Amino acid sequence: MRKIIIIAGLILLLIAGYVLLSKERDNQLKTGTPQIAARRHVAAEGRVEAMEGFEVEVGSEIDGKIAEFFVEEGDLVEKGNLIARMESRDIEAKLKEAAAELEVARSRLKEVASGAREEEIKKATAALAAAAADMEFAKMSLQRNKELFSEGLITREVLDEKEMTLTVAEARVKEAEEEERLLKKGPKQETLKLNEDAVKSAAANVEYVKKVLEKTVITAPISGKVIRKYLQAGEMLSKEMLISLVAIADVEKIWINAEVDETDIGRINIGDPVEVKSDAYPGQVFNAEVREISDYVGTRKVKPNNPAKNMDMKVVQVKIAIKDKTPFRLGMTVDVRIIPHGSEDAGQSRSAK
Repeated sequence: MRKIIIIAGLILLLIAGYVLLSKERDNQLKTGTPQIAARRHVAAEGRVEAMEGFEVEVGSEIDGKIAEFFVEEGDLVEKGNLIARMESRDIEAKLKEAAAELEVARSRLKEVASGAREEEIKKATAALAAAAADMEFAKMSLQRNKELFSEGLITREVLDEKEMTLTVAEARVKEAEEEERLLKKGPKQETLKLNEDAVKSAAANVEYVKKVLEKTVITAPISGKVIRKYLQAGEMLSKEMLISLVAIADVEKIWINAEVDETDIGRINIGDPVEVKSDAYPGQVFNAEVREISDYVGTRKVKPNNPAKNMDMKVVQVKIAIKDKTPFRLGMTVDVRIIPHGSEDAGQSRSAK
């Protein structure tokens, strides 16, 4: 009898449960309210990185030998601090040569622009007077010889010689007159412009060599920590090597670049809360949130802790901003647990990378 009562009670409980479920389903059908299934978190692996603009590779704009290094890996630097200096003796020699050429060009321009000196003009005037006197003497000599020729006292050859002497004297007078005129007039505009252009070209060359010399001194473009040092003093560097001197990062400006399986990306949105853990700090959980979601699907770069995960699985990079102060170091691998918001946030727009 007791057994029958227990069985009957169980049957009644099953019937009551069925009735309640039926009523709930009927209510949902009447109101149009869908049943919201519990949403599980999205697990992913990520790497600690400097935020965009807060990690830079510092290189050299010129080829040559590294003369000095002023930093070591791990050093803190301020923007503008010396990082390294390239060998500069050859460039300094070129600068001295360029400066000397500029001085010569300026001296020439000054001489041309100032015109002829007073002594030169006086000398030209005296030369003109002498040429004019020679011409007058040649005229008188020719006149006397014409009279002698008419009397038959000299030959035709002697008369022709006197005529040639006068012609030469007249030409010398014209030449002396032109020389005096040019000296008094000053330099030609073409000559002046030619010398002005020479000065401009020499000055531009000096500025160019100065800029090249400035590039031998390499400074920090941002404040931060030297996180990598690739070369040492004495090593050669060229553009073909495609290598930097050091990498500098602001270790306070960090975020996590998480790799979320493409099958899970539709479940997360900007602003979703995130829990971050690291094997290096067991038992500690750091608060964060989703900051950016890339529009591109790529291959996995961070090796997952779960060996069951497929390395060939396509992933989407998700940038996660850390809210708490953390002991994380750049390059460290961490585990993230993204907790999706409710459906009211499902339409939130994503930030393109």
